[in-house]
Amino acid sequence: MKKFYYLILLFLVSTYAVEAKLSKENQKPSKPLVVTVSIHLNKIYDINSVNKTYAIDAYLVVSWHDASVPDWVYGNSKTKIIHENEKFPETIIVPSFEFINILGNREIINKQLIVNPDKTLIYNERFHGRFTSNMDFHKYPNDKQCFMIQLESFSMEKKDLVFINPQLFPKVLDQSYIEEWEILGKKDYVNQKVYNHLSTSKKGEEFSRCNFEIYVQRKLEYYIWKVMLPIGILVVASWLVFWVKDFANQLNISFTLMLTMVTFNFYTSSLLPTLPYNTFIELIIISGYISIFLTLIAIIFTYAYSKNNKTTFRINTFFKLFFPLLYILYISICIVVIFF
Repeated sequence: MKKFYYLILLFLVSTYAVEAKLSKENQKPSKPLVVTVSIHLNKIYDINSVNKTYAIDAYLVVSWHDASVPDWVYGNSKTKIIHENEKFPETIIVPSFEFINILGNREIINKQLIVNPDKTLIYNERFHGRFTSNMDFHKYPNDKQCFMIQLESFSMEKKDLVFINPQLFPKVLDQSYIEEWEILGKKDYVNQKVYNHLSTSKKGEEFSRCNFEIYVQRKLEYYIWKVMLPIGILVVASWLVFWVKDFANQLNISFTLMLTMVTFNFYTSSLLPTLPYNTFIELIIISGYISIFLTLIAIIFTYAYSKNNKTTFRINTFFKLFFPLLYILYISICIVVIFF
């Protein structure tokens, strides 16, 4: 009878030990996984202002310490183990990361997992992707933009995974990365993002987010010579009708200039998305419309109400001064409103 009781006691003790072991294995660590991230930028290219997108070719390097890596992974040697372009071992858990502001899937060219003897893991991949960010075109073509790369863990909340020490390399970006823009600076930091759709509670789920930002300013040279200078010439040409004596020639010049301004409007419309506001360059084009239209009204008014050549000369002399001053005032107001 005693043996029977001993067997029952032994069975209960062994069952409790197994359950305790399983519970310990399944128990999540009390501290979140600490992950360091760096982006090694190769190039930013194919910047599309219409779609507010830009392509990035870069390396992603993520490192963390995982004490749960079993010792038998190293075998008889204590050197680092490298897995390249293959399915990583199931015994090693690699957190899933995703770029938040990427369009579609990123293209992974090569990937690598390094397992060090101190159980520090380094994941490295080269990727291509098309990213997007909010862009403000009020000051276009003298606008400043921010090209962003935002990285998060796909499934691990902030209590399970946090990013620290984000770094964007190279430390000093040169103009070869984006030749059409002037690089003003860069910034890398970590913040938190709350997702309410992942939780039934009002508090929501909080995720750690890694941010890399590159601040740039559009170069003006192309727009000065290809857009602004021709528009300025057309505006000045619209004032020259006051030196022309024949009314028919004045009308022909004004209508021809108006059609030219319409062509410029179509050209700039193809460079920008459909916006609920006017950009600086569009205000410049509008100034051309206004100038040509007002000169058209002025020459018709002069033709209709002028009684003799002397009166016509006086009116034209007034308009020769009035229109340049009005145009300068208009441009000054636009600059103050847009840039200050």
